[in-house]
Amino acid sequence: MLGLSLSPVEAASLTDRIGDASFWQTLDWNQAASSLVWGDSNWVSYLGKQARGEDRDRIQQFSLDGTEWQAMLSRREHNSGAPYQLTIYTPAEDTDTDQCDKLYRWAFRHFGSPHIAVDGSYRLPAAAASLERRDIDRHYQWDMGDTRITQECIGQLVVNTEGTPQNVYAASSLRFTQKEAAAELPPLVSAKCTRVLRLSNSSDIPLKMSDIAFLIDEQSQSIRRPDLVPIRVAHVQITNTQVGFSVTLDKSINDYIIDRSSGQLNATMSISGIRAGVVNGQCVLAPLLTAQPE
Repeated sequence: MLGLSLSPVEAASLTDRIGDASFWQTLDWNQAASSLVWGDSNWVSYLGKQARGEDRDRIQQFSLDGTEWQAMLSRREHNSGAPYQLTIYTPAEDTDTDQCDKLYRWAFRHFGSPHIAVDGSYRLPAAAASLERRDIDRHYQWDMGDTRITQECIGQLVVNTEGTPQNVYAASSLRFTQKEAAAELPPLVSAKCTRVLRLSNSSDIPLKMSDIAFLIDEQSQSIRRPDLVPIRVAHVQITNTQVGFSVTLDKSINDYIIDRSSGQLNATMSISGIRAGVVNGQCVLAPLLTAQPE
């Protein structure tokens, strides 16, 4: 008789399980703790310092496409009954390499095109004339069943005229959460507004002001120039119903409020702390579409 040697079927790795779209599509988050991902034998207890407002439970290091990543199970500290979310993120010692594209390509290959892509990255001249600063601010989101997957990339690169990085700080993460526990990514919104000024000491004669154009970034609670560079404004409050911020020019302060439903703009102008007039106008608001990388 011929002897047959049957090797056992190789167990799926954490990488295989995380990249299984059908797993996330069908996952019952109320039973996540008993799933193969949460039950993987390579998890170890998190012994580091707990972040404020976060309960960090377990951690492990693993590989995606030849790159080492950290994985963590955590949840908000005030929500002790919620399931732990899974986050893949750049290890602290690897923040000198931008892995955003590599992580995105892995996610794209396994989960397809994200249903939301928001790219707020921008460029500025660096201190040296031959260098350029590039700020990374990219976000992607996939919804699969009751699972919401969110990729975030932040950082800063200084490159020379050939585009070669001279200095890099970059961090990327991919977070898997129950859909109801993670907000949907808001798009950047472009705003183009007319303005008319009525001075307090005049006979209510309207003075036409120049139009203004800017971007509303609800995710980071900031106001940006049309080229995505953040503007230095104060008291920014962005909700799904209105946008508020203050602009200071010399001794003049303009406090703006924009109704996101009607587009109506209202502002008060103060000079040296004394109310000098009111500004009214109309804004055209439109989501800024971000092209998704292939």
